[in-house]
Amino acid sequence: MDKLSMSDIEKIVFLKNTSPYTKNKFLELAQLKTYRKKQTIIHEKDEVDKVYVLIDGKASISKMSEDGELKIIFILNSGDLINEISFEEKHTSTVTCEAFEKSLLAEISLNDFECMMKKDFKLTANVFNYTEKRMRRLYRQLKNSISLRVDKKLAAKLYRLSREFGIEDGEWTFLDLNITITYLADMLGTKRETLSRAMKTLQENNLVRYEGKQIYIKTDKLVKYFKE
Repeated sequence: MDKLSMSDIEKIVFLKNTSPYTKNKFLELAQLKTYRKKQTIIHEKDEVDKVYVLIDGKASISKMSEDGELKIIFILNSGDLINEISFEEKHTSTVTCEAFEKSLLAEISLNDFECMMKKDFKLTANVFNYTEKRMRRLYRQLKNSISLRVDKKLAAKLYRLSREFGIEDGEWTFLDLNITITYLADMLGTKRETLSRAMKTLQENNLVRYEGKQIYIKTDKLVKYFKE
């Protein structure tokens, strides 16, 4: 079985500036596991007794509504924490997580991770800060879902994706994601046909180029568009 390396450790967001003891302990205790594209990592309502960290690849966090409609909440990148951390005796996941593409994850038992947090306050603070940032993203999503038209919701979502997965290409920014219209519709909780119309609107305004499954955007102009 492949072992975690110190270069992998340096990718992990919540291990930044933690003690050498913490990094070495994580290196010692964590196990690596590969997931194929679309393979489920955690099902909603699964009991979770591990901490899952994305080392390479991408993963999606989603939730099914009471009406049976899928909503993609986040796409996570390397270094991100996959699951929420809870020290309840029997904690179940509130979301589903699956590999967006072939991905490599590090897994460590919740008990071991709790011991590490007790010995290194910086680790504890990092986890709290990471969780706060994720909550802020959720608040922004909620605000946008209530107050914006679909074309502006799409503009805001594409801009956010560009912050995490964007590669500058002249006046355009390429989104390094193999993403479909259907998947974008699931991210915004809307119908595919409605999303297609919104995408056409952005293309007509020369804010987006959509070629196959490749998306290019003009970030500054998109910001102005969804804030108008």
